[in-house]
Amino acid sequence: MMKRFIAFGIFLLMTQNVFGVSQEVVRVDRYSLMEVKASRAQADLLSVIVNINVPGHIVTVGEALDHVLQRSGFSMASVKSSDPALPILLKQKLPLVHRHIGPISLRNALKTLAGSAWALVEDPVNRMVSFQLLDKYSNFRPAVNRKK
Repeated sequence: MMKRFIAFGIFLLMTQNVFGVSQEVVRVDRYSLMEVKASRAQADLLSVIVNINVPGHIVTVGEALDHVLQRSGFSMASVKSSDPALPILLKQKLPLVHRHIGPISLRNALKTLAGSAWALVEDPVNRMVSFQLLDKYSNFRPAVNRKK
């Protein structure tokens, strides 16, 4: 009997190391343990998997971005504090193919709506996002008004 007890104890120690069971676990069942930590989506809000259906009254990319960010904890940064070319993106008509996106991570959904010419800019401190025009498209930036 004692040999069984010792063998079982050694087995438990070995399986904890093999399966990488951390110190922060809770027994949720007779034979089940659960790690006590936030899920990936809870720790990184933009990694949550979403399935997006954009309503018909939304007609621009900017409106679609606002719709997608609802309930995410994030919002769009103000145009004043963003890339001067951002209004070009926000005023674009929403392509029909972008009315349904997913399942996809929220981060990739935002990148998809913006398109390949734009880089997603994340501000995790203020929970804001924006987009910056990639350098190879800089010739499409709006001209800056200059005083003569």
